[in-house]
Order: sequence, then C-alpha cells, then structure tokens
Amino acid sequence: MKQVRFPFIILSLCIFVMFPINAEDLDLQTYLKIKEILSNSHHQEEGEVYKERIGKVIDLPLPYLIKIAQSKDNYVFIRARAIRLMELYQNPTSQVALEKTIEDSHENSHLRKLAINTYSRFSKIDPNRQTQFIKKFESDKELGPVVKNTKKNNLNPKQNQIDPNKLKQMNRN
Repeated sequence: MKQVRFPFIILSLCIFVMFPINAEDLDLQTYLKIKEILSNSHHQEEGEVYKERIGKVIDLPLPYLIKIAQSKDNYVFIRARAIRLMELYQNPTSQVALEKTIEDSHENSHLRKLAINTYSRFSKIDPNRQTQFIKKFESDKELGPVVKNTKKNNLNPKQNQIDPNKLKQMNRN
C-alpha cells in the first residue's frame, strides 16, 4: 500500500507544478459567450449596450475583455470592442492591460491607437502617471498624432458635457 502512495504523491506534485490551478483561469464557455456578444458585427452599438449584454453573462467581465483584447487569434474589430469596453471598467488591471497594448510595437497599430484613446479617457487613475506614460509616445511615428489629438480633446471639454458646477447651480434653483 505504501509503495503505491509514494509514486502517486510524486505524480500529483509533478502535475501541480507543470499545470498549476489558478483562480484566475477563465471559464471557456463564458469567454466564448462574451466573444460572441462582441462579434455582433451587424450593429455599431454603444458601450453601455455591450456592458448590459455582457452583464447578463458575468458580473465582472474585465479578465475576459483583457483576454479577448490580447488574443491575436481574434479579429481586430472584436479586440477593438474589448479595448473600448475597458473604459467602463477602470482599475489598475485594465490600466496595465492598455499600457501593454500601447507599448507593444508588434501589435496592430489601430489597436494601439484605440488603446491610447481609451487610456486617455480613464478618469480613475493618477493623472500624472497617465500624462507621463502617454507623453512617451509623442515622437512615435504612428502614435504621435493620436497622442497630440488626445491632449487637445482633454484640454477642450466636449460641448455636450455639462459642467459639474453649472449642474449644481441648476439644481439649487
């Protein structure tokens, strides 16, 4: 009996070392459902619509969006939608994922540009870090114009946006 246990224990340890079980491993069915939602090419829909549909599949989809965005096996338009949706889930994880996409010189240039646009709209991260990170790409041949454009957009707030101070004044009256 002891002769059988020892090899079994050694085999078990080898399996766990070679194939560790991570809590972060993604459920394949959930991944495929989210990918299917993002691949609906018939309509260009707002991020909130995708968020609502994905929310019916899983409450915290960010790991799946990151995996889809980083998977070179997916079509660019699917990866682009995943990158755009990261704006709705702003946290250090999505920030790092976008930074990796931007820094990857072998990545599709459209996705890198989109990642800069999404990253520049993050409001829940340190603005100094954000500015310093984006500034590194000002002289980049492909990304430089996008960086300069995002600076202009950040300096000139959109006309349709309501100034929070004006909103407070309107609510007081």
